[in-house]
Amino acid sequence: MSEAGLPLVSVVIPAYNAEAHLEECLESVLAQRGAFRMEVVVVDDGSKDRSAEIAQAHAGVRCIVQANQGPSAARNTGIREAAGDFVAFLDADDLWPPGKLDRQLTVLARLPSCSMVAGDCRQFDRNGRRARTEFADHGLGDGEQIADAYARLLDHNFVTTGSVVARRESLVEAGGFAEDLRLVEDLDLWLRLARRSGVAWCADECLWRRRHEHNISLDGEAVGLAFLQVLNRHRSGWSTEEQGLLHASRRIESREYRLLAAMASRKGLPGVALQRLGRSVSAAPGFESVLGSLKVLLRDLPEAFRSRA
Repeated sequence: MSEAGLPLVSVVIPAYNAEAHLEECLESVLAQRGAFRMEVVVVDDGSKDRSAEIAQAHAGVRCIVQANQGPSAARNTGIREAAGDFVAFLDADDLWPPGKLDRQLTVLARLPSCSMVAGDCRQFDRNGRRARTEFADHGLGDGEQIADAYARLLDHNFVTTGSVVARRESLVEAGGFAEDLRLVEDLDLWLRLARRSGVAWCADECLWRRRHEHNISLDGEAVGLAFLQVLNRHRSGWSTEEQGLLHASRRIESREYRLLAAMASRKGLPGVALQRLGRSVSAAPGFESVLGSLKVLLRDLPEAFRSRA
């Protein structure tokens, strides 16, 4: 096949004050090889450092500079500017393993009913790579298409943004990333895609995710509260006939409030913790929520009260 007949994939990289890692990130992208053509779109989201300069220094990289609007808006700019039939996402501090694009595009070629494919993710930091990958704790079935992807994503977001390759048409039809969300905006979009079409997975490592002190997802309490916002947003669109989803969502909401209660306890906020435990029980009254709340009460709250004394 001539190069003109190969699929074009647009790599969208939002960058905000990313000079520390952007060079290495771009090198991992430009090293990708396979039966595809590639364009790289870096969206500088109002950086105050040399991010745009670093991106512009690379042949084959297009850099778009905009006022700071957040990662969702930056990715949406990249989607609008993308010329490819496929869009792959990567954050400016993360890396791609060699060959990852070719493997994921092959999966999508085999599964035309799927709008996106997610790959496995291994996290790393200055001390090295983590022993277990994201998929290690989440069996996703024997086939390449995830059964009940929507319900499984509600229960646990096993998809890391930088591991995703999606059909551009599907992203546009789904409305792109919600720009009013600063956290869990990725899960919100994956859910909208899973509601419309199939979701595939690639068992290979498709992302090396860097963990450092500036990761906004390290704030577990903020992520948990944002998740509840996304859960309620999606639940408002379900019909009363979807009893399975409604029941599961109440159990998930109850579990999330218990996690948030434990976080509040560790911060020395017993009043907030008690309020959240109450919401856990009211979300899904029953043995599981009561027992889970009692565990938090006995394990975490005494220390919270002592820290207030």
